[in-house]
Amino acid sequence: MDQQAGNQNAVAVKLPTFWAEEPRVWFRQAEAQFALKGVTADETKFYYVVSALDQTTAKRLIELLDNPPQAEKYNTIKSRLLQSFALSPQERAARLLNMSPLGDRKPTEMMDEMLALLGDHHPCFLFKYLFLQQMPENIRIVLAKEDLDNPRDLAQRADQMWLSRSGDYSISKLSKSKPTIPNTMETVSNLCFYHRRFGKKARQCRPPCAWQQENDKAGCPQ
Repeated sequence: MDQQAGNQNAVAVKLPTFWAEEPRVWFRQAEAQFALKGVTADETKFYYVVSALDQTTAKRLIELLDNPPQAEKYNTIKSRLLQSFALSPQERAARLLNMSPLGDRKPTEMMDEMLALLGDHHPCFLFKYLFLQQMPENIRIVLAKEDLDNPRDLAQRADQMWLSRSGDYSISKLSKSKPTIPNTMETVSNLCFYHRRFGKKARQCRPPCAWQQENDKAGCPQ
């Protein structure tokens, strides 16, 4: 190991455990740390990556770990990990065509996921169609008529409508579910003392009293 690599080993770089489900994102994080800490030596970056591998992943790369190449160590292990764990173009296309329903996510969250699956490819009209298919019908109809080619602008507009729709729905739901309390105060105030206190068990009645009007069978004295 050369002196430059040895010096860089002393630099405090903390990498998260390798994300097998999102290897490209993990390498973005790792390389950001290398850039911030000024780590450039190939061998140093290689061993940082090795130290971040979980046991299962390390076992799959044991041949490379036992016999790393003389040069391009970092690029070699990066390529191996991406080949082993990154989604193939066919797998990414399949996920785009079978996106999970929007659910409780905001449209921008779904767009982020879709753009990540798209990778370096430019979004086309089909991409916009796949996104709109996941939107509620009332939002989809409006967005289909709007001239928004930028996918993030489209998602932001969908967010505005989605949040507005959720708020309206909540208010509507609350208003519909709010129990209706009968206005009995007016009726009670028109009863005499005895009927207010004893109801149908009252033995006396003092006019004016609405009891007889409400229930002729109550036997309210004249």
